[in-house]
Amino acid sequence: MSVLPNLALSVSIVMPVYNEVPGPHADSLTPRIQSLLGLLRPCDEVILVDGNSTDFSWHAIKDLTVHPQLQAIQSAKGRALQMNAGAAKAKGDILLFLHADTVLSSTAWHEFLDKINTQISTRSAVCVWGRFDVRVVGKSKWLPLVGWFINQRSRLSKIGTGDQALFVGRELFHQVGGFPIQPLMEDIALCKLLKQTAAEEFLAIRASVITSGRRWDSHGAWKTILLMWRLRFDYWRGVSPHELARQYADTRRKLPFIVAVFAKYPQPGQVKTRMEPLLGTDGCAAFARYLLLSTLEKLQGLHVVLWTDGGSEAQWLDLLNGRTVQRYIQPQGHLGIRMQAAVEMHLQSAEIVVLLGPDAVQFTRADLSNLVLAAKVHSIAFVPALDGGYVALACTRCEPAVFAEHIQWGTGSVAEQTRAVLAKQGVQAQWLDAQLDIDEPADLETAIQQGCVPVDWAERYTDEQSNSRNRNTGGQYE
Repeated sequence: MSVLPNLALSVSIVMPVYNEVPGPHADSLTPRIQSLLGLLRPCDEVILVDGNSTDFSWHAIKDLTVHPQLQAIQSAKGRALQMNAGAAKAKGDILLFLHADTVLSSTAWHEFLDKINTQISTRSAVCVWGRFDVRVVGKSKWLPLVGWFINQRSRLSKIGTGDQALFVGRELFHQVGGFPIQPLMEDIALCKLLKQTAAEEFLAIRASVITSGRRWDSHGAWKTILLMWRLRFDYWRGVSPHELARQYADTRRKLPFIVAVFAKYPQPGQVKTRMEPLLGTDGCAAFARYLLLSTLEKLQGLHVVLWTDGGSEAQWLDLLNGRTVQRYIQPQGHLGIRMQAAVEMHLQSAEIVVLLGPDAVQFTRADLSNLVLAAKVHSIAFVPALDGGYVALACTRCEPAVFAEHIQWGTGSVAEQTRAVLAKQGVQAQWLDAQLDIDEPADLETAIQQGCVPVDWAERYTDEQSNSRNRNTGGQYE
């Protein structure tokens, strides 16, 4: 290994992150970042760019900012957006873009440093760019061949992929305008710009970075290879990145629907506060707890995810008492932002996303079936609330206008404003029959009279015995 000059070029490693840490006890990202930090020289830095993750990723990477050479920032979701945001904060002479599931080995790092400092003689004219060889690891026996083809193709074409850890001089990166803002093929688009501007400065680092083969393992090695070649060919012949992103999403195996339940942790004084004159502060928390657990029982056996607001990991584990339900943390912002985040995320893995609040006490599994069917026909469907909001929403695509900030969230005009927004957009939604949700003392009295809430609700879910009884019987909704 050659000795680096005293005026070695500095490197900023930029990593886009989105939903890489499912929970505090399922964090493989932190040790990878810590290993990466161990490679740095004093002049280098790591910039982690979170795309408004809905799991524990932001918490995990914020904890890493105690290291003086690490920055953690947030941006809108999207690799191109996130990597450009990180590049804007970078101070290094060279930008190295590393995907969260790609590992930069010590061997690859030191070969990279040797190559760039050998090729560049001045710090003011950094035009170098390139990529590493890649080794794909996973279950399929074909993955070594996948990596070999990727490396050979890019060595001949001077077109790299994000899995190969692209790098480029900071001045050159800004000169070509950074990553084009597009949902797919942003890596290829950047390489084309760099090739047009500085083809002779291309470097192919033969030492390999290591990337996860989960995409090939999940969907089949040869099926994935053929798909990626077809997408690249279509991109070459002019098909738009947005259309390619849609095709790519359509090839994935998707669930028929996902139900996303939004819930606050039942902390006294923080939930159902309008009902305090009837129930008191502790009673409101107990009722919110009942509503959430009864909703989960009602949806037992379906693909349900829980979007939480407040409460610690230990508190939620205790509340759920062994129920296996995937949980995400609601992002910051108004309710529309939170709902849109859930819709965008779950449409990646499901044909239909249903958003539901736990206080929709009249909502049954038959209503769920009707709502899903309506969404299949009309793309978006609602169950309005009697108080002017809506208790459930189902959609097959994301309509950002439905989640806009100007809608007066939490008021009795939400449904009316949503109808107006959809009409302005020319979208025909299906509105099913209005139902009761519980926000005021009178709502609870009505729900008990109609049999939607049992008289002894306060005695439900108070111990493991009652939890077992409800799980075994399926609750009152069967």
